[in-house]
Amino acid sequence: MIRWQPLLGALLLTGAVLAWPRDEPLTWKGAVWSLRVIAALVTLAVVFVLDDAAADVLASVPLPLGARTALRVGFALVWIVPSWGVSLLVLAPGMPTVWILWSTVELAGLLVAGLAGAAALARRRGMWEPGIAVAPGVAGGWLLLFALPGPVAMFTLRPQDWTVAHLRWSLLLVAGLAVLIRMSRDPARR
Repeated sequence: MIRWQPLLGALLLTGAVLAWPRDEPLTWKGAVWSLRVIAALVTLAVVFVLDDAAADVLASVPLPLGARTALRVGFALVWIVPSWGVSLLVLAPGMPTVWILWSTVELAGLLVAGLAGAAALARRRGMWEPGIAVAPGVAGGWLLLFALPGPVAMFTLRPQDWTVAHLRWSLLLVAGLAVLIRMSRDPARR
């Protein structure tokens, strides 16, 4: 069974962020910050899909570890893509098009980094429930990214820093993908 409770909780909290009453129309900067909060909520829920309680059904299937991991991540994507799409439909009107792309890069970077952390703990440390350990790390890491000073900031709305900040997000995404793929290789294969 996939851990559905964190996914349901994140879905409800995402709905609350989208339905939050506002006294004035939402600016594009406010929409970007709302999307960042939604990205953090989604990531906190998704790191639990690699918990062993989620692997009970898949563990006995004669598939390589990479295929089983891809199946779990695929299940998470079935939930993530529609919820992110709805979030963009609600928040994106009036938002510059480039920020829709950059918000999606931020979501992907957070997701892959969280999943890579969970996979590394499961594979290298033998943790049965890495989501419990990774979720606070993801929340702390997300908050730590806010503390980065101007020249290396990853959360920025200053036009002169946009491109460089999102190159850092892309590097986080690529590094996370490399770790996730490495941790998903079957140990029996050479």
